[in-house]
Amino acid sequence: MKPYRRILLLCLVAPLGAAWAAAQPAGGYAVVEPIDYQPPFQVTMGEQPPYVAPIAGPTYDPLVLPVDGASLPAQTPLGAAERADQPSLLPPGTRPGVFQGVNLQSDFMPRLGNDNGLGVHGWQANGVFGFPFFERETPLVVTPQYRTIGLDGPGGTRLPPGYDVPSRLHEAQVDLHHFRRITDRWLFDGAVTLGVYGEADALGDGGAFRVNGRALGVYDWSEHWKVLVGVVYLNRAGYSVIPAAGLLYADDALKVELVFPRPRIAWRLDGGCPPCDERWVYLLGELGGSVWAIRQEDGTPDTLAYSDYRFIVGYEHKVIGGLSRYLELGYVFGRQVEFDNYPNDIPVNDSILLRAGIGF
Repeated sequence: MKPYRRILLLCLVAPLGAAWAAAQPAGGYAVVEPIDYQPPFQVTMGEQPPYVAPIAGPTYDPLVLPVDGASLPAQTPLGAAERADQPSLLPPGTRPGVFQGVNLQSDFMPRLGNDNGLGVHGWQANGVFGFPFFERETPLVVTPQYRTIGLDGPGGTRLPPGYDVPSRLHEAQVDLHHFRRITDRWLFDGAVTLGVYGEADALGDGGAFRVNGRALGVYDWSEHWKVLVGVVYLNRAGYSVIPAAGLLYADDALKVELVFPRPRIAWRLDGGCPPCDERWVYLLGELGGSVWAIRQEDGTPDTLAYSDYRFIVGYEHKVIGGLSRYLELGYVFGRQVEFDNYPNDIPVNDSILLRAGIGF
C-alpha cells in the first residue's frame, strides 16, 4: 500500500476508534493538556495547525502538543497517580477513555495587489485520541488531521514560463506524541508526524509523503520559570532542522514564552471562573509556511514551497468540558513562493491574517 493511502486510511479509522471508545466504561485514561508553547514543526499556510485549547492561546498544529509542564508537580514522577498516596498528574477537565476532543479551524489571507498578490484560505479538522503507553499518565497521543487550502495568485507575469500555482492543496497527517518525566525536574516531550501534502493529482508522488518530528526537554527551574531546549525536524528545504530554545514564565494571570521560533505573551482577563472558564488576550510571533507536491502544466512533478513571518493579536475563551473558541488578527510579511525546479524565489505582497477556531 502506498504511503499516502496508509495516512488517509488512518484518518478514516480513527473516528471509528472514537465511537468504540465512547461505548466503553468510564474511568479509563485522560490526556494531559498541552503547554502554552507550541513550536511550529509542520507549519501550514493557515498556520498551524488544529486547535486544542491551551490556557493562554490556541494550538494550531496537531504535531505540536507538548505536555503542560506548569501543571505537573515538580517533585512528582509520572505514574505516581497509580499509587494511593500521590495525587493525579492529570489536570481538571480531562476526559476518561480514549477520545479527547475535536477541533476545527478556518483561516483567510486576502490577495492584496494584482500580479504580485497571493490569497490563501483554508480549513482543517482533527480529532485527539489518547492511549496508555506503559502507564496511563505517560500516554501516546494520536491526532489525525485533514486540511484543505485554496490559493489565489500570484499572477502569470510573476511566474516563470510553464509554472503555475495550483488552486487547491490537500494535507492529511497523523501525529504521534509522547511525554514523560525523566527526573524530578526534567520532562521529555517528543513527537513524530507522518503525512501527505500536495494537490490531488500529486498525492501519490514521492515528494508528497513527509515525516516531521521534534525532541524537547523542559526543565523546572522554579515555581514560575521553566527552560525549554530541543530541536524540530521539518524534512523540507531551507528549514530541515530548527533549534527550539527559550524561557517560559507562567502564573495565574500572565504567561510569557520567550521561545524561538514562536514567542508569545498572554494576559488573562477578569471574569469567568478559572481554571474552568478563562478568557485570554495574547501577542504572538510565527514562522509560517509549508511544502507541497504539485504537477506543472506539462505534467512534470515538482514541489511548491511557501514561507512568511507573522505578528498576531488574539483572543481566546477556554471552557473546560465545553466549547472553547479563539479569534486572531495578524499582519503577514516576508512572503515568498519557491519551486523546486526553479532556482529563484518569487516574492509576493504582504497580507493580513484572520483565523478562528473552536474546540470541544
